[in-house]
Amino acid sequence: MSHEHFYSRVNGPTIHRVNQVRYLDEVAPRHLAGGGDPRHVTEYLLVAGWSNHSVPGYPHVLLESPDRQLHLTLEPTAPEERDTWWRIHPAERTSWSAHFGGHTPVEIIAGFTDALTHQAPRAKTETTDLWHIAASRGWPKQLEGTDQAALSPDETAILARVQAPTLHDTPTWRWKAEVSVPLTEGRRRWLWGASIDDTAPAAALGGFVAALTDPTPLLRDEGQTTGHTFGYLNSTRSAVSPEHNRRLHLQRLEAAQRTRPPQPPPAGRTSPPGPAHRRKRR
Repeated sequence: MSHEHFYSRVNGPTIHRVNQVRYLDEVAPRHLAGGGDPRHVTEYLLVAGWSNHSVPGYPHVLLESPDRQLHLTLEPTAPEERDTWWRIHPAERTSWSAHFGGHTPVEIIAGFTDALTHQAPRAKTETTDLWHIAASRGWPKQLEGTDQAALSPDETAILARVQAPTLHDTPTWRWKAEVSVPLTEGRRRWLWGASIDDTAPAAALGGFVAALTDPTPLLRDEGQTTGHTFGYLNSTRSAVSPEHNRRLHLQRLEAAQRTRPPQPPPAGRTSPPGPAHRRKRR
């Protein structure tokens, strides 16, 4: 039986089935928009040549880059917990890692993962450049001791560069995003968090900061945003129809297809096979 006969989120509404949705909303700030459809991230990587190693019957996604150097894992847990849903790291699990919570908008995660599909020379992260991106979007930089932080214009998100605990003398740094909304008596409700090593690819780090601080609203259907953001999220009816949004998604996949790197040859094969030779019978 086709999955289209099931009453399931896999059938839409944003990317595939659009006949059940008549309109979309533009919501801002984007960091309060809710997770969205994970295929915005995963389908792009698959079209870009990443392979799927997910286990049928288990609720997760396991993707591997074409050169087998990077892994992405999506394993949903209880959405109210601070557990990581998304993990991206080198296959040997050394040098760096990136973690994203379940309510992280997929468009913000894609700012990081999309950059991993492009073959670019390894560059060192320029911290000043990342702060410049945030400042240019109205996120003022603040200093708190040795930590560095920028606050979103609505004061519900903070981007910080913090020193991570280490057993070595050389300090290590991580970029962290934390999103929360005020409650009563000075308390706040946690929505989602992200943590990325400073040694992650520079282009991916820059893509994440740019996507996080981008003031452009995100498109969401009713029910895709968390109820905890009521009163802090601006929502207006979008002129973009669900069908048009689907076409935009397909155009995004076509762009990934055009930049797809050539597939590596099968293991053990160094040259194309030559013509077969039969041994003559005597």
